Amino acid sequence: MVNHPVLLIAIPLLTAFIIPIFKKYGAAIAGGAIAFNMGYAIGMFSHIYSNGKIYETIAGFNPPVGIFLAIDALSALLALIINLFAFINFVAIGKESNYKFSMLYLLAIAGSTGIVITGDIFNMFVFFEITAVASYALIAGKKDKKALEGAIKYMVLGSIASSFILIGIALIYSQLKTLNIYDIAARIASMNANIKWASFAMLLTGIGVEAEIFPLNGWVPAAYQGASEGVASLLSFAPSKAAIYAIARLMLVVFPFHATYEIALWIGVVTLIIGELAAFMQEDVKRMLAYSSIGQMGLILVAFSLASQGLKYALMASLFLIVSHAASKSSLFLLSKSEKMYGMAGKYTGIVSVLSLIGMPPLAGFWGKWYLMLSAMDEKLWYVIILIFFAGIVETAYFARYLHRSIGKDGESSLRYKAAMAAMASFAIIFGLLPLLYKIASLPLWGG
Repeated sequence: MVNHPVLLIAIPLLTAFIIPIFKKYGAAIAGGAIAFNMGYAIGMFSHIYSNGKIYETIAGFNPPVGIFLAIDALSALLALIINLFAFINFVAIGKESNYKFSMLYLLAIAGSTGIVITGDIFNMFVFFEITAVASYALIAGKKDKKALEGAIKYMVLGSIASSFILIGIALIYSQLKTLNIYDIAARIASMNANIKWASFAMLLTGIGVEAEIFPLNGWVPAAYQGASEGVASLLSFAPSKAAIYAIARLMLVVFPFHATYEIALWIGVVTLIIGELAAFMQEDVKRMLAYSSIGQMGLILVAFSLASQGLKYALMASLFLIVSHAASKSSLFLLSKSEKMYGMAGKYTGIVSVLSLIGMPPLAGFWGKWYLMLSAMDEKLWYVIILIFFAGIVETAYFARYLHRSIGKDGESSLRYKAAMAAMASFAIIFGLLPLLYKIASLPLWGG
């Protein structure tokens, strides 16, 4: 049975606390838990795709009093991506990890998964805290100057972000006396207007730090550059994707107002342009990929802001862009272990990932940009189309430079590592060819 999504949180959490008892076998135990989560996430996604949403109440207390989990096709897709890629990534790096790394890795996966499946705004905050604390420690685990600098910058901004999120939640609770996301949505109109917009600003600011949106992303380049390749890969497909989904959920469910969509649209546009221009100016590969990720997160936010206005193609665009970014950036960060390509697997990974990110058909990134432009055309948002083209040209330029510098060289890596990064990149092809995301976009989402 796959109607108990709480297991996706409980298993990695419990395993993380068991690992210190069996330190010698920490990596193997963690690998088993991650494999379980991957299988369960696949089963749950298949069930929801065919049969509809799943709701689970915790400890028998019904909402809005009790905590509950709410999973529709989109949140199930995010949970699948997080746990599937977590397994592939761990295959590449887990054997060399110690028990502390395995514990933190599990906590980051549990927290990221919790963010996308919870139906309770306070528990969303708790899961953000779990994810953030685990991420700080994972980045610092490399134990060099750049890693410590990246972890400290992330920790400082992350701590400020936590305060903003908590204040935003407190403002909502002071008015509505509920923490249930869908109960809040049903009663949001009764809130005092000033407090309502203050709470939205606090939540957007706090979650925006984790979602890597401008101007809250000052930690991103240092953290990605300082982290090990496996941790940078993890950050690209788990916490960032969970955070951008949380913003989308706030816009479409809790604060479904035209003003919120406009704010998100402009923030997304600015984040896209600044991220891509900054990436073009970088010489270091990991910093280039980090700034590129900022730009891509801006593009995803633009897609969600248009989807929130009911534009039929925008939701499809956001799904394709999320999948493309998760698959391509996670594999490119693994590939960044050396400035050289790792034989045929490295060349395949680099070329497929880059082509998806710049939007070449029939890869997932192409469909994301194509449907986003169709949505912008529907609303005659010509400046959005122009900016997407401009960002694409800049993106093509710095990725062409990246391939030119590294594609003719061979580096050394294990077969396991090569297979993992090639498998991640392949999902940009698989999701670009399969009609799966089209069906998800047509299913009922966001419901309570």
